[in-house]
Amino acid sequence: MIPYLSHATLLKVFLRPLLSKIIICCSVLSALLEVLALLDEASVILGRHQGVSGILKFILLHLPTLVVEIMPLSVMIGGLFTLLQMTLSSEMAVLRAAGLSTLNMYRYLLPGPIILGTICTIIQFWVVPPCEQELNRWWNESATQAHDGDDIHGAWFRYGDTLARVDAITHGGRNLSGVAIYFRDSATGLLTSSQTTDNLSYENNHWVHTAEAQHIDVNLEQTKARIVTSKDAVPLKATPTEIINMTLSGVYYTPHQLYKILTGKAPSNLPDSNYFMAICAALILPIQMAVMLLITLPITYIPPRAGLRNPLPVYVMAAGLGVVMLQGMISALGNAGSLPVLLAVSSGQIIAALLGLAWVLRMEEK
Repeated sequence: MIPYLSHATLLKVFLRPLLSKIIICCSVLSALLEVLALLDEASVILGRHQGVSGILKFILLHLPTLVVEIMPLSVMIGGLFTLLQMTLSSEMAVLRAAGLSTLNMYRYLLPGPIILGTICTIIQFWVVPPCEQELNRWWNESATQAHDGDDIHGAWFRYGDTLARVDAITHGGRNLSGVAIYFRDSATGLLTSSQTTDNLSYENNHWVHTAEAQHIDVNLEQTKARIVTSKDAVPLKATPTEIINMTLSGVYYTPHQLYKILTGKAPSNLPDSNYFMAICAALILPIQMAVMLLITLPITYIPPRAGLRNPLPVYVMAAGLGVVMLQGMISALGNAGSLPVLLAVSSGQIIAALLGLAWVLRMEEK
């Protein structure tokens, strides 16, 4: 049995360099990705007369997303550097001589990725969505003011049995152009009526026409239709915030917003599988980071005298990048509904964990 004080000392020996290197790697990689993003967007921001404050706003709102996305790779790189340094300085040889096995070393390293993964899960659920939604709203408003049609998008979405199409969303979602609303029978799914209008504006908590709307009623036999014009209230239940959020390139919603979407209390423009994938992908982040650290354990078998001439660090890095790409491809199948959500989220991590364990056992036999 290792005394309690020895446990505390070993945790300090492993976790302090590991966490510091992970944070440094995450900071460097996030900064590089932010610079690359600014190379594309800085000219657009300045062209819309947002100035330096606009660039700073873009950086601050975009940064949480980058940190969460890059953290699993940072854990792998930070773990690789930590274990490589300890191996080349013969610290691993001393620890093994004292009776500490490779898997016990992993046990002392494990709190690091678990803590970071939990923090990233919290950020993914409660920090990233507000930032991405505000960034998307600000980007749309600045595009509207600059008459930049390339960044003004439309959307198709559903709300219960009602479908809606919007050709252009402007002013942060408060103005809609080319609106068509299709009403369906809840039992058969057949079209019962539709309403189209050129423009809608959100005023006093409801949508109003800026021109007459065309209303089409379809008879029960689906053979005839009656067309009338009116200025009645528009039966569009979605708010400007909900509409502008549906123009996001990914699923960036808080748990409360996801609950409303999945229970039909808010409009949605994606299959339910996309929302379930977003939930599960955030929840599995601690496990994903633990697996990324597991892949780096073969580094501890490098002979100290071999130094950096040993190709094992390159193999570990290649294995980690391969796992990231594999998980990305499997996640695409989950988003498309081709694979069950739990299988799509976990299969890449299971394969990586088995690979890491098999690699460690193979190195133990040598």
